[in-house]
Amino acid sequence: MAFNPVKERRYGEPKEVVARMFEEVGGIPEVMKLLELSRTRVYALADPDSSNDISYARIARLTEAGATAAAQHLAALAGGIFVPVEKADDANWLALAGEASRRNARNIAALMESLGETERSPGEVDQQEAREILKLLDEQLGTLALQRAKLAAIAAGEVSTSPAAADR
Repeated sequence: MAFNPVKERRYGEPKEVVARMFEEVGGIPEVMKLLELSRTRVYALADPDSSNDISYARIARLTEAGATAAAQHLAALAGGIFVPVEKADDANWLALAGEASRRNARNIAALMESLGETERSPGEVDQQEAREILKLLDEQLGTLALQRAKLAAIAAGEVSTSPAAADR
């Protein structure tokens, strides 16, 4: 069961990052087990109307369980990007190149659409449009960084580029 919050959370705000982490580890039941908390407490941690905040120790526990949203968010706040490069060894080069191209096209299309005459703020990008485009751009940057890591591993001779390796 994936965590599907009902309340709107603006991309990049702390409660939205927490909600994404909950999704990444498998949803509320899994978060309840990992953090040893009740359903009500878990929901409160991602509720934008709640003053309950999640502790760093709990963020770390979710990150160890596979959630990367907090790492991505903190890296962006620090002026960088987070990429789990260990995934590069397993990446299928052709699928990765295709995904990078698709994400780039989505990002350009969203930017062009937001600048269009029929949008909320013709000729400029408003705050909500910026959040929507940032989400696409962050996904694109993650894919590009993974693509770079894969290429670096191939260039260093650390990853086989044989057809059998491409099937992984």
